[in-house]
Amino acid sequence: MFMFTLAAELKMTVAELGNRMSSIELQEWIAYQSITGCLDSRQRGDLGAGIVASTVANAHRSSNSKSFSPHDFMPYFEVTKQTPQQALEKIKRQMGVK
Repeated sequence: MFMFTLAAELKMTVAELGNRMSSIELQEWIAYQSITGCLDSRQRGDLGAGIVASTVANAHRSSNSKSFSPHDFMPYFEVTKQTPQQALEKIKRQMGVK
């Protein structure tokens, strides 16, 4: 899935991305995403909207109700907790390494 997201953000097809990018650069992009968060600008837009929506909702909620987080208003947000070994295995799968 990462290849499709990166290709979309770089405005090229997955085939073009595969032809133009070395495996080392791809690994750097994967590392960059692990530090900065999702590269998909649409999801980053959802985060901004979620911040605004949760702020408004929290301003109007009762004091005994649970507070809202921006993620409560993001339609496709997933939290994936990974160990370093799981992250390495995922990168290997994405790279086609056995």
